[in-house]
Amino acid sequence: MDSHAERLSYLAAHVMSLDNRGCSPREDSAWGRIFLQLSSQVECVKAAAVAFGAAYESSQINLIGHRPYSTWNYYGSALARLRSDFHNGSVGAESLALASMVLAYVEILSQHEQNAFTHFLGAVQILTKAEQHRWQASSADILSTMKDALVKINLLIGSYGLSQTPQYMYLDFPRIPTRDDAFCEPELAIDAAMHCLYRSYQFIEQASHLRYTYSNWKEHDPTMCKAQSDAAAECRFVLDCLAALATTLQARCSSATPTPRDLDMLAEIHAVRTQLTSALIFILCAHSPYETAYDEHNDQFQSIISDAAASARLRRRNKPSAFKRFSTRPGIVSPLFIVSIKCRNPSLRALATTLLNEQSREGPADGRILAAIGARLAALETSSSVSSSPNAPLAVCDISEGQRVYGYSVSPRFSGDSRHVVDVIFQRPSPPLMQGWGHIDYSCQNGWMYWSETIEI
Repeated sequence: MDSHAERLSYLAAHVMSLDNRGCSPREDSAWGRIFLQLSSQVECVKAAAVAFGAAYESSQINLIGHRPYSTWNYYGSALARLRSDFHNGSVGAESLALASMVLAYVEILSQHEQNAFTHFLGAVQILTKAEQHRWQASSADILSTMKDALVKINLLIGSYGLSQTPQYMYLDFPRIPTRDDAFCEPELAIDAAMHCLYRSYQFIEQASHLRYTYSNWKEHDPTMCKAQSDAAAECRFVLDCLAALATTLQARCSSATPTPRDLDMLAEIHAVRTQLTSALIFILCAHSPYETAYDEHNDQFQSIISDAAASARLRRRNKPSAFKRFSTRPGIVSPLFIVSIKCRNPSLRALATTLLNEQSREGPADGRILAAIGARLAALETSSSVSSSPNAPLAVCDISEGQRVYGYSVSPRFSGDSRHVVDVIFQRPSPPLMQGWGHIDYSCQNGWMYWSETIEI
């Protein structure tokens, strides 16, 4: 390995393995001892670490879309090495899975979430074979640790797609109710909340298949009604536990000089609450295909904004290390974007978009890009809306179902003069649901209208 590659590998070790305070991670995490050991001893993991270091360095100097040749070269070499080791079976399952996970993060840094999901699925398949004793692995404990890390990658990618169609969940975890004692320690509480979020996404994905089957499947499917009730109850339980823990930590921070760890954990708890509240909104609206269903959840939208603002404020107080840690957990960007596009309360929507524009990047989610998309989507919905009261500002009820935008897809690119622009495809049912329900099949593309717009960031 040349000196440049060694430097990139060292950078990856810092970014992946150190927290915001430059401290070592938990030894039992995938990015603790396991990553540090394998990235120095196993060639496919080492090559993936170099590729991540190159991608991370480019992202920090805003070269996404204009990566130097060496960056792509390192990625290509890492991918070739992984494929070779996979086919010849020369290394253990944990090394192959970890290399796949690191390459997934490379793709996330490049905002190629579909490619990231492909690497994620590859890691899942490798670990599945290992569990079935069809591939050599070091121990059951390491496999369990790797699976926990995969859950976090899945959530990081899935939270980005929640506003459209949630990503499929490939890991099968038992539905064990979360216990009170899981919320005694911040780290354990956050892990428990992540698994609750994972199970919430599983329900949302399952319910999405029925979205345009009935105008309200509560009247037709008692099994799904029970699943919806259980998912919502678990989310609320975890949210309440996190709120109590946040109150305890806040009191500790107020009564004495807070430690960086206290501030970091409190910020993380508020961020996780935004994720869970977003999932809760989607769970509660899963039975209805109408966008107006979201209008009933103003309090939850307000809660997302409050928690996001608290998390961002605490992050600013906590001085980060020189090497900004690459987060393996979802943050506040995607929840704020959900408020921006699903909440039709003008003041809350504008506040969410403003907060969103102040954020940087969390995984594949870019705060500035999503703020621009949210602002444009809001303008599309309100431009043809008229206030129900003369001289009064628009209210939620003034934006009719037919004027609402249902979804979007985005492709980042750079224009020839280096301006950062995105091509966005918006979509609405055509004709509107209120007119076409019963004789238009909205489960296929023929029932939808799509149009593309270019938005400058």
